[in-house]
Order: sequence, then structure tokens, then C-alpha cells
Amino acid sequence: MIFEQIKTGGDRNFAYLVADEVSKEAAVIDPSFRPDRLLARAAELGLTIRYVINTHGHGDHSNGNGRMLAGTQATLVGHSVPSPGLAVNDGDELPLGEVTLKIIHTPGHTPDSICILAGDKLMTGDTLFVGKVGGTGFGDDARQEFRSLREKLLTLPDHIEVYPGHNVGVSPSSTIGAERADNPFLLRDTFESFLDLKMNWAEYKLEHKIQ
Repeated sequence: MIFEQIKTGGDRNFAYLVADEVSKEAAVIDPSFRPDRLLARAAELGLTIRYVINTHGHGDHSNGNGRMLAGTQATLVGHSVPSPGLAVNDGDELPLGEVTLKIIHTPGHTPDSICILAGDKLMTGDTLFVGKVGGTGFGDDARQEFRSLREKLLTLPDHIEVYPGHNVGVSPSSTIGAERADNPFLLRDTFESFLDLKMNWAEYKLEHKIQ
């Protein structure tokens, strides 16, 4: 499998290029700000972009869609996309030659948030960062995020690699095992304590010297 994490500017945004080495079929996840960089890299590797996937609909993740779609014959994919795009749900799978992209619906940061699992690599958008989690309010969206993290992502094996939508954590990538052990939000095992950390995150960061 070909897998590349690509900086695209914005608020330290990451896009991802995933492809099957034999068929050269590829997907781009969260094209943003610099779609030409993704198109050029795909061309350099001789790839055919089959899917353009958004982990959620926020503009800082999807603003490169138009350029990517204009430059390819790809299908736009997301949990909530207009026709003729492809709307996907939890557990759906997208084939890329011998590579399979598994969709995990993780509402919270947004109702349409998804993570994409390709082999042992999990692209988490704004659901899970390294040492942090995606922003929400303090109501049902926070409760949904808590459930998504615990019932969807923390059920994955420890070796699964975590690749977030922004480089806002302590490193550009991690693993489920490392996040399970060290992420302060994932260490909160009740919604009430999880919400308390969200509500007091600024003070927590100061106390623990977190950037």
C-alpha cells in the first residue's frame, strides 16, 4: 500500500494519499488549500485518483474538492454529500485494488464526521488528534464524541496508527495504544469527567504544560 501524509497549509492541515501499489488506484482524503500538490504527487507516482473523501464537511478540509474533481474522474465521498457524490455509512467499504478503505462513522465534532481505516492506518479527521480530541460544544455533540471515541476508535487494536486532520498534537501521528495510554481525554472513563476536561481544557493545559 502507498500511504502519504501531506501538509496542505491552512491551520496545519493534513491531507492523505492512499493507493494500491499494483492497480495504482488511489484515494485522496481531505484535500485542502493545496490540491495541486496532491495532484502532482499522484501524477508522479502514476496513480489514478478514484475517490476524493472528506472526513467531514468543514471548509478547511473540503475546500480543495473542486480542483481535485476537476482534475480527475474521481467520485466525491463523505457521510453527507450531494448527488452525484457517494454517501457512505458506518461499516461501508471502498475498494482500491487490493486495498480496502473501511468507513467508521464518528459523530461529535460534526454529525457527519467519519474516520477511514486503510490496513493499519486510521485517518481520524477532527475526531481524534495526538493527545487531544476534536472540538465540540458542551451538549449532545460532546456526548456523541465521547461515545464515538470509546465505542468506535478505542475498540480498535493498539497497533493501529492514528493520522489526524491537523498537526496540532505533540506529534504528526500516533497509535491507538499510545492514545489509549496517554491521551487525557481518553483516560476519562465517564462522560461527566470527559466533559469536565473539555470545559476546563485551558486550565489543564497550563497546569500540565501542554501546547
